[in-house]
Formats: sequence, C-alpha cells, structure tokens
Amino acid sequence: MDVAEIEAEHAARVHALDPLLPAPPPLAPGAGHLLTSTGGAAIAWPQRGLESDPWGPLRRHLLEVRLARPDALGDLLDQWFDLIHSSVEPGDLECAAVVEVPSRDTEGVFALVQRGFVPVSVAAARMAGRGLAGPADVLVRPAEPADLATVLELAVAVVEYDAPFGKITPRPAAIEALRDQMAGLLATPDPRIWVGCRDGEVLGSVYVQLPPESAWCARYTSVPGPAYLASMSVRADQRGSGVGTALAAHAHAVMDAGAPLTLLHHALPNPRSTPFWYRNGYRPLWTTWMRRPILR
Repeated sequence: MDVAEIEAEHAARVHALDPLLPAPPPLAPGAGHLLTSTGGAAIAWPQRGLESDPWGPLRRHLLEVRLARPDALGDLLDQWFDLIHSSVEPGDLECAAVVEVPSRDTEGVFALVQRGFVPVSVAAARMAGRGLAGPADVLVRPAEPADLATVLELAVAVVEYDAPFGKITPRPAAIEALRDQMAGLLATPDPRIWVGCRDGEVLGSVYVQLPPESAWCARYTSVPGPAYLASMSVRADQRGSGVGTALAAHAHAVMDAGAPLTLLHHALPNPRSTPFWYRNGYRPLWTTWMRRPILR
C-alpha cells in the first residue's frame, strides 16, 4: 500500500467517523521527515515556539498521521522516537512530543497511552443555535480601554489555572504579550471582548474571533467560515454563579450571526471547562496528545 492509498483510506475512514472533520490534505514530505508503516504514514518535524506564546512548550516535535489501519500508529510512533531521541534532553519540560488526532478516531489511541502520551487539550465544535441562555441578572457589555487591567487579570487567570494540565506554560514574556494583545483589541471600534457584570462590577470576560479573523481555524472542520471563541474567564469567587453562562450565551449570539459553527480549544483535564463547554453545545473534534518531557 503506497502513501496515496493510505491517505485515501484514512480520509474515507475519518469522514465516516465524523462528518465535521475536513478532508485531510496530502502529506507534504518537504515539510519534514516521511515515516511509513503497513497501513500508515506520517510526517515528523520540529517546531520552535516563542517566549511570548504560553500555549505550549518552546520546543515541539510534531507528528501528522494518516492511518488506513489504526493499528499502524504504534509502529509510526516508535519510528518517530528513534528519529528524535538523540536530539532530546532528558527531563526537559520545554520539549514535548505532540500528536493531534480526530477525537472520534479512538481505535489507535491505546498506542499513545502505552508510550506515555496523555490527552491535554481538545478542539471542540458547536453548531449555531446550540447552547444555554444566560441569567437575567448578569449584564454583558463591550469591554472598554478602562477595563484593560481587569481583562488582563482574567486572561492571566486562564493561563495559570490551565498550566497544571500539561500544555500551557506561563512565562513573563507571555504575560506582556497578553497585555499588548488585550490593549490592541480594546482599542478597535468593533468589540471582540465583552465583560459580564453584576452591580457594575466586572466578574468575567470573553474574547471571540469572527471571519475573516478566524480563518486560521478553518483547517479544523469541513464547515466553511467558522468563528472561534478564543478565551473566557470568570473570577474564581464567581464560578458557578451564572456569569460564564451569560458570557457564553452572548458570545454565541454574536458568532451565530456570522458563522455556522464555532470552534474553541479547552484543556481536557480541566474539571470546570470540559463539562461547561459540553453543556453549552460543544463536542470534541480534535484531541491533542502530548508526551512532556519526551525523555525522563
């Protein structure tokens, strides 16, 4: 079975599992190292992150797989480790092996578990019109430049709360980058950040991206023109009080007006965000598995 045949069978298999998945593009050998196995193929390549990016370790070894047979994944993973192990420092927490697979493609995931990978995050999808209504006592309004300190504090809280779950890494440069990003968003005429308030006090915030700004995430789905819910945070003492539901309902109304589907990323082990988002109409689309550090 050549690579083209593997790709075709992989595409048919995952489409049958989940019609929201996009048609997988052909593997690009020029982008990295091509690995092949009976019933499987993959491209492996390294990626260097930025100090200002908290959403992963600085050094990532990535693997993109195509599986005509899910049981081929184990052999591809073993070939990958043979390829990268000599360039990895034992115990380096800023270096990780990362594989992203369709969430419903579960037949091969035990190969990841056997090799020390854990599922750290999910790209989840929600069709327009799904979700809960927010409580009437929470006022949701566009964030203003005067809200910068509060909005930044809420954004940093998301990073710090999710950090123990394995993917996110707080760094001083990342906090400064968040400040600059929030300040830029608050200065634009079209609101992208909203805050939820009771009695005039800001208790949470939500940040959304609409097309064309959200075009970068179109690769995750077969549905054209998705929106992206970039982040949401509620003050710790207000969790469970309805503020998050009100913010999500408002964000969904905004995004549903211009997009048929919304995507977001959440930390899968997070005991708050995972049940919250699925109550609000989302379901898993892609799961990111990570081994960090690669060598202990």
